Amino acid sequence: MKRRYSILRTVVIRFIGYFLGIEIVISVLEDIFSSLVYGAEREFPYDGIPGIAANMEPHQIAQVVLWGLLQMAVYCVGIALFARSISRKVSYPAGRMAEGFREVSNGNLNILLDFETETEFKEMRDAFNHMTRKLKDYEEKRLTMENERMRLFSHIAHDLKTPMTTITGYAGALASGMVDDADKQREYYMAIKAKSDQMNALVDQLLSYSKLGAPQYQMELVSADIAELLRVACASLFGEIESKQMELDLRLPEEPVFIKMDSLEMSRAVGNLLTNAIRHNPEGSLLSVSLTEESEHIIIQIADNGAIIPEAIEANLFEPFISGSDSRSSGSGTGLGLAIVKKVAEQHSGDVFVSDTIAPYTKMFVLRLPKNKKSGGRNVQESY
Repeated sequence: MKRRYSILRTVVIRFIGYFLGIEIVISVLEDIFSSLVYGAEREFPYDGIPGIAANMEPHQIAQVVLWGLLQMAVYCVGIALFARSISRKVSYPAGRMAEGFREVSNGNLNILLDFETETEFKEMRDAFNHMTRKLKDYEEKRLTMENERMRLFSHIAHDLKTPMTTITGYAGALASGMVDDADKQREYYMAIKAKSDQMNALVDQLLSYSKLGAPQYQMELVSADIAELLRVACASLFGEIESKQMELDLRLPEEPVFIKMDSLEMSRAVGNLLTNAIRHNPEGSLLSVSLTEESEHIIIQIADNGAIIPEAIEANLFEPFISGSDSRSSGSGTGLGLAIVKKVAEQHSGDVFVSDTIAPYTKMFVLRLPKNKKSGGRNVQESY
């Protein structure tokens, strides 16, 4: 590793080096002029030139003047070389740094400084390059978030338009007295209520998704039984499971399994996974919910024997408004459920993904959470 010197040490070392070099050159030239003016047997009286000038021949006086000029030239060249050397060590890096800051201020985040130096400018160069990389990453993330926000608005407008059109049409028909039959009126009222509930569900999902992504939002982690949470979640949806004649295989340990979690948000995430499996599969499907413990993780597995998720969307399945079925086009899904699951998992320092499974099941959603470890999420507030 090449040794680095401070700017002050570099200046001092180079000053001493150039000063000694100048003195050596002058000493050599002094010996040469001494032999030219007085001969080899006499020493050149460097300090007594004015006093002996009267005893010199004209050509000797000219040589002494030439010697003085040459001495001044040696000092000037030495000073110029010293200044140039220091300039390359200080002024050049400083100029490159200033140029880099101008480029960044003009919006060019692709600028990288590559000058070589042995002084503190090396640390400044590396810090500048690190700063520009961070700024570029931040700008890319900002643009990604902006595109996601615009995509959210677009999908929200799309998902709200259909139920709003239905509500407007039915309400207009009822208000104008076009529907006289009581049963027909009730049908219209029920349709309006169903579409209103659908819109409320979309708004609730959107608010939950936005809340989880807000920097100021804090989860409250408490020690709770994740096995009991799964039992309660399955029980709350048992009516829907029965209505679709699905067969539920519940494999949960009898003893409590405690982890640090936000019970409200975790219930929402588990509920979304179960709802996704219930609503997006045909009647009579098989549904399995299990919980297993590993050395460092709690693994929640929700499997079914429904349609396989297309590979084209599997990688983006947990992004907003991505669906593996035609549920959104049919108006039965909001497209935010799995995105909320992903955010809840991340806030608990866990993850969620789709995994292969064994027959008779065709796909399995896996929610993996840290076991008895403090969450590393930024939006966490623990309680005991």
